[in-house]
Amino acid sequence: MDSIPLKPICCNADPTSRLVQAFAWRAGADRTDSPEEAMRAAISRLRRRYRGAGNLDERMRFYLASRKIVSVRIAQDIHSDAALEPIGSQYVHGFNILLTRQRSFTRLQFTLAHEICHTFFYEFIPEIKFIPHEIDPIEERLCDSGAAELLMPASVVLRTSSERPVCIESLRTLADQFSVSVAAMFLRLRSLGLWNCILSEWHRMLNGSFQLVNFYGGKRLAWEWEDPSILNDAWQSHKSSFGNTFVRHEGEQGRLFYLPARFEVKRVGNRILSLWGAQIERPNCPSPLFS
Repeated sequence: MDSIPLKPICCNADPTSRLVQAFAWRAGADRTDSPEEAMRAAISRLRRRYRGAGNLDERMRFYLASRKIVSVRIAQDIHSDAALEPIGSQYVHGFNILLTRQRSFTRLQFTLAHEICHTFFYEFIPEIKFIPHEIDPIEERLCDSGAAELLMPASVVLRTSSERPVCIESLRTLADQFSVSVAAMFLRLRSLGLWNCILSEWHRMLNGSFQLVNFYGGKRLAWEWEDPSILNDAWQSHKSSFGNTFVRHEGEQGRLFYLPARFEVKRVGNRILSLWGAQIERPNCPSPLFS
């Protein structure tokens, strides 16, 4: 990669914007790039360097080596799920990735991709990254979006998802194809404007009730199903169920708020996945459900 001249960073700027603004100026394909565009440009350059046609594991090994990551290991003395550890005081000295525990394959791949994205900040903004500094939440979000682009390139996601109905079967198939979690795949589809719906995950409690544990694509509230038999039936049948219902949550002063929902629910292992939204379709159904 050609070297990029380092633009001086204003000492009076806000610390967060100093890092992100400098990254956008130095790493982008154009000096007017936004931080998001700069991250996409950095990821694009990395992906173009890979000439093989191997599986994700092979590609990930190439990406790690290309970004000078020499080891991935478990460590107990870090204060987050994962951390990028510089080996020396310069980017060329390389890095270790430290994990607090073993992870599933899909979670590990996203974690590795996220830490790879942090190496761009060390490369382009060394005067901030190689001295003690606070965690930058905007940098973290950029690394999440960069990891999504590395594992689920926008052009490939668009091509592979365009002919698929919006349903749990499609979501799980796409997640398997890209070797990512269902949640990561769903958020990628939403961020690209391809799906406009909500994904929720419910766990069955010992008393037989269901608790909402994950909610993606909207404001998380204490949602309850107006018809609880929908989740019970899905738990018993292991088959997808489609229909219309209301979900509700309790607001201030005990006031109930209702939301009409087109839905699909399906038991997957010890949880129930639910998609809500006007786009929901049965697989292999040529016309939208709920006409």
